Amino acid sequence: MALRHCREGGEELQRLPLPTLVAIAWTALLGLMLVLGVPFGVVGEWVWNRRQIFPFAFPSLLLTFASLAFLFALAARFSSSIGGCFALFVVAILFRFSFVMLTPMQPASAFWALAIASPVATTFFTEARQVEREGLSHYLRHYHKMLPQKPFHAATHPPGLPLTFAALRAIARHPLLQRWAPLDDATLSGIRQLWRKVLPLPDPKQDTQILADWELKAAWWVAFFCVLAGCFAFTLWGGLLWQRAPEGFKGVAVVLAATTPAFLWWQPSVDSLHLLVVVITFAGALRWQRHPCWTWATMTGLSGGLALWLAFKNTLPLSALFLWLLWGIFAGSGHFHPDPSSKAMGVCLVQWIWMVALLFCPFLLAWLFFGFQPVATLLAANAAHHAQAGAHARSYLLWLFVNPFDFAMGLGGAWLGLTVVFLCHWWRKERFRPSLTLCTLAVLFALNVSGIVRGEVARLWMPFIPLLTLETVTIADKALTGQPKFAALLPAALQGIMAVALPLRLEFLRPW
Repeated sequence: MALRHCREGGEELQRLPLPTLVAIAWTALLGLMLVLGVPFGVVGEWVWNRRQIFPFAFPSLLLTFASLAFLFALAARFSSSIGGCFALFVVAILFRFSFVMLTPMQPASAFWALAIASPVATTFFTEARQVEREGLSHYLRHYHKMLPQKPFHAATHPPGLPLTFAALRAIARHPLLQRWAPLDDATLSGIRQLWRKVLPLPDPKQDTQILADWELKAAWWVAFFCVLAGCFAFTLWGGLLWQRAPEGFKGVAVVLAATTPAFLWWQPSVDSLHLLVVVITFAGALRWQRHPCWTWATMTGLSGGLALWLAFKNTLPLSALFLWLLWGIFAGSGHFHPDPSSKAMGVCLVQWIWMVALLFCPFLLAWLFFGFQPVATLLAANAAHHAQAGAHARSYLLWLFVNPFDFAMGLGGAWLGLTVVFLCHWWRKERFRPSLTLCTLAVLFALNVSGIVRGEVARLWMPFIPLLTLETVTIADKALTGQPKFAALLPAALQGIMAVALPLRLEFLRPW
């Protein structure tokens, strides 16, 4: 009898699709590591402490989530869209506070003092001070000359982020906002000591380089703005998934959106700004694909231009997105006309060219009005990029699939298993329908052979996750026909667990 049950269990296991097997194996391995107390952090360093689990923590969590589920049921009775958004936040908070308690290490209080003002911990905030001292025109006119002298990764970026922080600093300097910043004298003193100890200063001997109290409070407001940007990007992306998912698959779409590691919206990270503009561009592109018009083409192109103005690395997700749109025009997907000789297709192609041209609009305006040199800036940033990468340069495709830190960001083995199965399904059933996954793989391959590489991989791929998750949700229902819905939920649980296992290690400890 026992042998027959084992044989039946083996046959059921064989019927499971490949992504389910990958998700089960990797989730079990990660769970075993958590049970054994493997520390997901830097053991012994002064920024990490042992986590203390309070006896009433789990009952309190269960009571909280039961109350949230009750509120969700009430909200769903009034509107399905409100219920979907509410469910999105409930699931996200569930993953955030449940699984993070399983990790045996937590940041020390001094570490949190630095993390609260995380934009201070980047050179972009220091660059904003330079904008105030030199003036906007002088700063932009000589930006390409100053890049080789800039510290850390600010030497590889366009001036979008420093200008953004300069504007936010000016706003946060208002006396009312200064009064509302929740930083007392002890916290300010602790942050200033950490600033002197671990962060590079232009000249540590000059007390004028140490941040004043109002600057630290302004930095807190900048961090708060980054959190709000992440929240908005998270909500917008969840709404897009809710609209695009099949009717019986919307619950899975909510879980996928809530556990996407890119939307760690509780972190005051500058990557939230990158992610927000990429998601806005993506939303505009989807709207234009459904209803091609000049208005949506202009908005999509301008938002993409803002993304490039903030960071050159946003070229990667934008390349995959615009390649997918071009493929859709020629393949006749969405509302595009399938006849290549038709007038409608010509109009869509002209609008696509207009969107691509608008990507360079911020650089063109800066050149016309302030004498900014975009080509010289790009060449200087590329040279600084290679100088910083150095011996850390590596193959992106191999690094993407075997690096455990990228696994922690939800991109490793589970994404590889899903991609293989979905591409096989696309090859057999979709009849060469435009695929975001294929466009993304093409961009990755082009990047891999270009030689433009760097060791900091996990943060670089964060904007790619929305591009891949959308296709995963829309095609999973077809690829998993006849399988229970948990087969698609397991990868979501996997990426949720991993997203909280190493977020702080990946986000804030890179300078060390």
